[in-house]
Amino acid sequence: SSDFDRRHRFVASYLYELPKAYHGRSAFAKGVLNTWSASGIVTLQSGSPFSIYGQDSAFQATTGNLAPGRTVASAIKSGNVVDRLNAYFDKSAFVAPSAFGDFGQLGRNIIGGPKQIETDLSIMKGIPVTEKQKIEFRAEFFNLFNNVNWANPINIASSANFGQIASTTTGPRVIQFALKYTF
Repeated sequence: SSDFDRRHRFVASYLYELPKAYHGRSAFAKGVLNTWSASGIVTLQSGSPFSIYGQDSAFQATTGNLAPGRTVASAIKSGNVVDRLNAYFDKSAFVAPSAFGDFGQLGRNIIGGPKQIETDLSIMKGIPVTEKQKIEFRAEFFNLFNNVNWANPINIASSANFGQIASTTTGPRVIQFALKYTF
């Protein structure tokens, strides 16, 4: 598998003009309550693959070895990622190569990392000024539901933190506002 392989990926984008909320005679109320729209992007994807390394130093970069009697399939755990932050996979299934010059037996990108979910939303309001001029107000929400997308675990068998997830890949919810004048 390549470093950017995502076995399952779903991306949906949308734009929806909200129905008119006010049908009365007040121009002010029509201007405030009508001409709203919403748009967004939803991304659901499986995690990126990663390799198990024995050690990663300037003098010797190696892949790991399987412990005697173990398979890669026996090392893979299932369940909620939050419950596996300190041991995303079974660390005892892998060992660092024991002799200098042994470059390890494991293949490249043999385990998949945690899934990722991202939902972005934008709410826009168009305000006509004249026939050729308008003002657009926009409120944008990145990572709307504040999902935590975990990074791949530490994958160096000789590391004290081997198998632990120590970081995230996306930031927290971000909200921004914009005002645009088109003429």
